[in-house]
Amino acid sequence: MNVGACLLVGSLVVAWLAPPLLERAGGRHDPFAVLLAWWAAIIAVISSFFIGVALLLVPESGLHRWVELVAHHCWVAVSHGHLPAQHELIGIAATLTAVVLIVRTVASAVRQRRAQRASREAHRDLLALLGRPRTPNTPSVLHVPHTTPMAYSIGGRDGLVVLSTGVEQLPRAQRAAVLSHEQAHLRGRHHLLVAAAEILAAAMPWVPITRRAPDAVRVLVELCADATAVRSCGAPAVRAALIALAGSPGPAHALSMAGADVPLRLYHLQAGYRTRTAPTRLLLPLAAVAAPALVAIVTAVTFCA
Repeated sequence: MNVGACLLVGSLVVAWLAPPLLERAGGRHDPFAVLLAWWAAIIAVISSFFIGVALLLVPESGLHRWVELVAHHCWVAVSHGHLPAQHELIGIAATLTAVVLIVRTVASAVRQRRAQRASREAHRDLLALLGRPRTPNTPSVLHVPHTTPMAYSIGGRDGLVVLSTGVEQLPRAQRAAVLSHEQAHLRGRHHLLVAAAEILAAAMPWVPITRRAPDAVRVLVELCADATAVRSCGAPAVRAALIALAGSPGPAHALSMAGADVPLRLYHLQAGYRTRTAPTRLLLPLAAVAAPALVAIVTAVTFCA
């Protein structure tokens, strides 16, 4: 078995087995490290797949020679009704699969960007009509008249935190925790991470690691924002604010204070967030990015021994 085939096996194995392991790690380990591990695994799986396909398809004579052969076989098949040999058909099919994946990803990204931009602009216009003018001290915060405690952030070039007047009725420490949580989303570009996961899920819904990534990333960015709020406001204030806002509504394109897996987040706040050193945070992502290569090595040793 050659290197290309081993890399394909490694990418497929990790794509199917990594999601449940990473989801389990999300409830036990540092959420920032698990978030890095999700993206490391996704990037490693996609890279291993395309590198494996390239090594399988492109002969030693070079890429330009291979492209000429594919074009020649396609022309012969169309003009004379003569199909290429089996291995050549496999190569052409794999190439078309890779092209389809790229096209689907680009198309999904364009659709996602247009839809989110239109939704954000319409929502901003509505908030501008309903909300109180922002003050110079809090230029990225908008208050809207609504008695239900509600808080969420809208991503984009000019990120915005939206707070209802119901939040203003909470104790001062809880208000500070809510604001710190939502500002952490904007500083960490969490909306961009969620959007990227949704783009990949729409482009490759049949791959478990991309299909399950959006929900996992949403929970992990909430845990990361909770951890940031804990460092500035303390765990009791964040926990009380989360309980007060539990079940509050929020737009689909926004990140809401109580928008994802509240029980898990309350568990983390109760158990306490442990401070991790940089090397410890990198262990899980490094293991995730190396997983396809390790599976490829095991595959090569097993079938070539």
